[in-house]
Formats: sequence, structure tokens, C-alpha cells
Amino acid sequence: MRRLVAACLLLAAARGASAYEEAVSAFAASVGVRDDASRPAPAVTVYTVPDERTFLLTDILVANHGQEVGPLYLADSERTRCSVELLKTMLLPYSPQDLSFSTLQNAHVTFATGIPFGPGESVIATLAGGSRGVDVTITGKLVPAPGRSRRAIRLSGGARADDEERGEAPRP
Repeated sequence: MRRLVAACLLLAAARGASAYEEAVSAFAASVGVRDDASRPAPAVTVYTVPDERTFLLTDILVANHGQEVGPLYLADSERTRCSVELLKTMLLPYSPQDLSFSTLQNAHVTFATGIPFGPGESVIATLAGGSRGVDVTITGKLVPAPGRSRRAIRLSGGARADDEERGEAPRP
């Protein structure tokens, strides 16, 4: 009987651990698209973190079909959390017309420790200097927010559970 209870507790603990940590992926198309180059690039909300959870951003994948040059910023409501340089303009030395071209800087960025976004915060993407836009996919995991404890596992049975079911106060 003790082995059965121990096995049930281990199974419940394993289920509880996975329930508190879940993989998340979000996608935003055409970040930075604008018709008028004189206007600033519009911000796009890629993901909003649920209450009582923290989102740890681990990967950013950018599909830069329009060959946009400039950084992609990911921010919350208070500050920029990270930036990704998409293309870098290179000048060819000793060329008769100072030819320039753009080389791929980053298409996929991985953060080993994760960049945290707090409960209720939005992950906001902005493309500086772009006009045609890029597609952005972010991935990471949701974990309990700091200061939140996991709920205790309660097994039915015993004197206290029977008293609570009848509506009586638990006995010491």
C-alpha cells in the first residue's frame, strides 16, 4: 500500500512539474510594414504573457523576405529587452562606384538562459528602418512568476478531508 501511495505521489509531482512549465511559440507577420517612409515603424504585439506566469524567451526566428536592413527590437512596456541585427550593409573597397551590398547578419538567435518577460507584459516587436517588413517567430517557455509557490498536492481521505466534506471545522 505504501508503494502505491509513493508511486501516486511521484506521478502527481511529475504531472505538476510539467503543468507549471510549458513551451510557447508565437508568430507575427509583416512586422515593420509601412506605406509612408516618413512615419515611424509601427510596433506589433507578438505575445502577451498570462497573469502569474513569466515568459522566458529562448529563440527568435526572422524570415526577412524583403531584405530589410536594420535592427529588430523586442521590448516590453518599459524597455527594450533585446535587438537582432538583420542585415548589415557592406561597402566593397577599391570599387569604382563604391558598390555596397547587404550580408545576412542573423536569421536565428538563441538565448541560453532566456530573456524574462513578466506577468501581464506584452512582447512587442519593432523593425527600425524597415518598410516591407519581416515575419517573426518567438519561442520560449512559461514558468511560474517569481514569488508564486506551487500548490500543495492534496490526497482525499483521512480525518481532515472527511470533516471538510461534511462542512465541519478540522480537528487538531
